[in-house]
Amino acid sequence: MLNKFLILLLLIFTTSSCGLQVIYKDQFDENSIAHQLASIRVKKDRNQIAQTLKNNIYDVLNPDYIKTEAKYFLELTLKTDVSLTFTNASGASGRNKVTLTVKYILKNIKTAQIISEGTSATYDSYDVSSNRYATYTADEYVKENLTNVIAQNIRNSIVNDISEEKRECEENKHDKNYKCLIE
Repeated sequence: MLNKFLILLLLIFTTSSCGLQVIYKDQFDENSIAHQLASIRVKKDRNQIAQTLKNNIYDVLNPDYIKTEAKYFLELTLKTDVSLTFTNASGASGRNKVTLTVKYILKNIKTAQIISEGTSATYDSYDVSSNRYATYTADEYVKENLTNVIAQNIRNSIVNDISEEKRECEENKHDKNYKCLIE
């Protein structure tokens, strides 16, 4: 009796859907979300933290290194803010807070229409040491970790927006006046 109940319970769980979509399931299907993410190109910037962010975004958008032509262009505007959160007895900073804020816009390369846009911000802090190199290293380490978090947040937002756009395109595929933003 217990085995029948467990089998029934397993069938219920496997047939019901919770709304999650597998992103990287079929990377060889050109209409898959994984392929759409792989076709995003990121605007290059010249400073080190922006370059780290760009590399992290490429890593989370295309973890399987799918080769595809560019269909979308991602513009990033990065703002870094370092502020003190604690002062010691001598009045110097004892702890710094680093805040990274990124505004992003994802556009279709051919039509220049905006597919996704938003802002992602995150922060962390580190102890300021009397050793300047240790403080510099802590600052760079925190910034690099924050770029990982922001890259994942941006990826999640873009996946959500592309999924919604694909769904709307499917619903309106018979309407000749509706123009899909994704290819």
